[in-house]
Amino acid sequence: MIRKIISCGQTGVELAALDVAIKLGIVHGGWTSRGKRNEEGRLPAHYNLKETSSFGFQDASEKNVFESDGTLVISKGVQTPGTTKAVQLALKHQRQFLHVDLMQHALFEAASLSCSWMAQRQINSVFITGPLASEEPQIYGQAQKLLEAAFYLGFVKSGPQTPSSAKGPGDSGVAQGDLPQTVAEAVFRLKSAMSLKDRSFLANMQANELSHLNSGLGEYIKKHFGLYTGNANLMKSCSDRGRLAQPLPDNACRVILRALWEDLRKTHKLRIIK
Repeated sequence: MIRKIISCGQTGVELAALDVAIKLGIVHGGWTSRGKRNEEGRLPAHYNLKETSSFGFQDASEKNVFESDGTLVISKGVQTPGTTKAVQLALKHQRQFLHVDLMQHALFEAASLSCSWMAQRQINSVFITGPLASEEPQIYGQAQKLLEAAFYLGFVKSGPQTPSSAKGPGDSGVAQGDLPQTVAEAVFRLKSAMSLKDRSFLANMQANELSHLNSGLGEYIKKHFGLYTGNANLMKSCSDRGRLAQPLPDNACRVILRALWEDLRKTHKLRIIK
C-alpha cells in the first residue's frame, strides 16, 4: 500500500491527489513553487508542501519526480505541456511511470491499472500529476474518484497482518475455541492487527463504500474467524447485532465490517479543513 502521495499542489489532478491523501489518512508532501501559489491563488496551509527557491513549477516537478519511487500521470485526451514534461523527467531520472488516459480507459479500469502498477513496481511514494483545472475542468473530480478507487483496491487486496490470536481453524495449531466469539471481540482483533494507517483509511470510507471490502478484508474475516467452518457463537452474535434470522457467512461478515467501521470512526476519522 502507498505510504506517501507527492504533489506540487497545482489545480486539477495534483490538488485531487492531496485531498485524497488527507481524506484517507495517507502521508502527503512534495515541493511546490516559491510563494506556495497555484493558478487559483495561495495554497491553504494544511497542504504539507515545501517551497522551491524559484517561481513556477518546473523545479518543483523535477524534485518530486526525483524523490518519489514513481510518477502517475492522469490525463483525459490531449497531452498538456505539464504531463509531457512529467514523463520526460521520469525517464531522465530513471523512475517508474504510468500514464492513464481517461479517454482510453473507464474509471474503474484506470484505477485497477494504477493499483496493479503501484503493487507490481513496489511504489511506496508516488508523484501524481496531470492537467490543470483550467486545461480540463472536470479532471479534479475524475482524478479524485480514480485515486480513491485505486487505493481502496490496494487496501482490500491485502488483509491486515495476522497476529497468532486471529488465526482460524485452517491455520496451524489454532483450535475452534480460540476464534472470536462475539462481534465485539472480532472488531478488537481486527483493530489490533491493523496498522494506524489502515485504521484511519477504513474510518474515512463512506458507508456506501464498505462493499468494496467484501472481496478482500471480507474474505479474510470469513476465513480467519471461522465463518466458513461453523463458528456458531460468532454467527449468533452477528445475528443479534444485525437483526438477522439465519445469517450466511457473507451476511455475518458485513455485520462485522460495519461494526469495525463504526468503531473506528469514533477515534480515527479525519476532518478535512478547507
